[in-house]
Amino acid sequence: MPENSIFNEIFQNSEFYITIILRMTAAIFFAAMLGIERELTGKVAGLRTHILVCVGACVFTLLSIYGFKMHVTEGISGVNDPARIGAQIITGIGFIGAGTIMRNGSNILGITTAATLWVAAAIGMACGCGLFSIALFATLSTLFVLILIRQFEKKFLSDYLKKYRNIKINISCDIEDADCVNKIIDSNFKNITKFEKKIGSDNEFVIKLTVTTRKNLVTINNIFKETPYINKIEVQEISD
Repeated sequence: MPENSIFNEIFQNSEFYITIILRMTAAIFFAAMLGIERELTGKVAGLRTHILVCVGACVFTLLSIYGFKMHVTEGISGVNDPARIGAQIITGIGFIGAGTIMRNGSNILGITTAATLWVAAAIGMACGCGLFSIALFATLSTLFVLILIRQFEKKFLSDYLKKYRNIKINISCDIEDADCVNKIIDSNFKNITKFEKKIGSDNEFVIKLTVTTRKNLVTINNIFKETPYINKIEVQEISD
């Protein structure tokens, strides 16, 4: 019976199958460590995605090592080359990673999760080769970056890592107040990429400028809103 032959093969090669199960179990364990961290931080690619990527990379690596061995047949011999499938794993994981990256205006989200999936594939390949020490160190290093480096950024680098924004500002004021408005602009914005002045239809002085700043829309609006010289203010963020 075919079923008996399968069980006989497993029994006769029990050491080999124990090795396979051990490597795949290690891939699941290490990927779960990364996936739980992504899940707890509310990322789209969480526990299941990381496990599937890591186990898939592990299986492909196992197949490349054990599944495609060349045998001497009728005088023809060949050399097993596991690196071929490994190279395709590295390339293929890029498509999955790209699916986690989303653009929202000038903001790009999901790059860290994409990189984590890429690392998960590498860990799966290490498990498939039986290099558990490399897989463990890679997992711990990745968790260190995801958890501790994030806290370091929030605590020590938050003021320096605020995203620069391109802000378009339209201001209307009385002609006699134009100099006062210019002083406010000069004191609050250093990187002005565009600056236009004109007289509007209602004989108002209109200033249109584009600035690069870390200030958000609310902060900029409040700067001018609290100024008695401003008749009208429009603030808009420009997407890259």
